[in-house]
Order: sequence, then C-alpha cells, then structure tokens
Amino acid sequence: MKWQEYEEAVARLYEQMEGIGVIKRNVLVPDKVTGQNRQIDVLLEIGTKGHSIKVLIDAKFHSGPIDVKTVEEVLALAQATGSDKAVIVASNGWTEPAAKKAIYESCDLRLLTLEKALDLVIPEKWQMCDSCGEDCIVMDQDGVTTFPDGTILWWLAGRCRECHVALVWCQDCGKHYWIPIDTAIICACGYTWRSTPAGLEMSSGNVR
Repeated sequence: MKWQEYEEAVARLYEQMEGIGVIKRNVLVPDKVTGQNRQIDVLLEIGTKGHSIKVLIDAKFHSGPIDVKTVEEVLALAQATGSDKAVIVASNGWTEPAAKKAIYESCDLRLLTLEKALDLVIPEKWQMCDSCGEDCIVMDQDGVTTFPDGTILWWLAGRCRECHVALVWCQDCGKHYWIPIDTAIICACGYTWRSTPAGLEMSSGNVR
C-alpha cells in the first residue's frame, strides 16, 4: 500500500460516519499568517447551532510509531489553518511521549493498521457501528449455509471492535440487523441469528 492509498482509506473511514458533518479530501487551506496554501489530508466540517467546527484529520503511514515531533507538526498545521481540532490516524501506533503530548493538547490519536486500511477500500466491507459510534465494523465473516430442505442462504457479518455488537446482512431479505452479545433475533425471512462471545450462529426456525 502507498501513502496515497492509506490517505484514501482514512478518508473512507470518516465518510462512513454518516450525519456527523461534511468530509473534504486533500484540501488546500490558506495559512492564516502567510496566505500560502497548506495541504490537509481530510477535513471534517461540522455545523452546529449556527457555528462551523473544523476538524483536521492527518494520515500518518509510517513504518514505526509516530513520535512527539509528528504530533507537534500536525498541531502546528491545525493552528496555521484555523482548525478547531486535530486528529492523527496512524498505521503503526505512537510512542508514549507522543500519546502524552496528544492528550495534553486534546489531539486524538487513532490506529488504522495496514491490514485494516487495505480492507477498508473494499466496498461494503466496513461500516461505522450504529450502536456505539466509536469504531467500525469489519464485515469479514461470510458464508453460504445449506439447509436440509435444500434452501441456500448467503450472508455477510462482522462485529464492532469497541462494543462487540454484531452486524448481520441477510441476503434473503436484504436487511441489516444489529445484535448485541448473548442476544438472538429472527430476521424478516425467518432465520435465527445469535451473537455469542465465540462468534455468530445462524439457524432456521424460532429463537429458543
């Protein structure tokens, strides 16, 4: 993966957070002092009560953890472009001093690994969790189930890494279902879906 593709993955990650604002990619914003254009990977603009909040989101595709210098550079860019908040999305984490600096400056750090970034650019594979709104669900569980009567069901599912709620996409009825752990539901076409700590179970018939 190239750094440009990683930026694309970060942009898609935030574009999936429906209803939180307007996402702009690869934005050029004039420096408040020099007037020279500064490049922002992803700019999130949130309108609330007649005001606009600008969140600068910077993608860091580094081979190792980002350090304090990187955090300071992003904070300086946020200040120069008049951004209200800075967020750094890193592919390989950050050092402890970098984390302390970010916390002190109210700069959010978020991890998006190479593997997950690659998966993110595949349509329908990632969705923001509607249950907690804190993380994404990787739709990485799929299968074809054949029942004794010959009925075949194809399905796609995943689980939120933050709250562990499962998301099921049943292909028969075409609907999405959110299922907390230790809970079972019956979808519109009559299949039973159960979320357990061990994973997702599916069967025909009613919940027992």
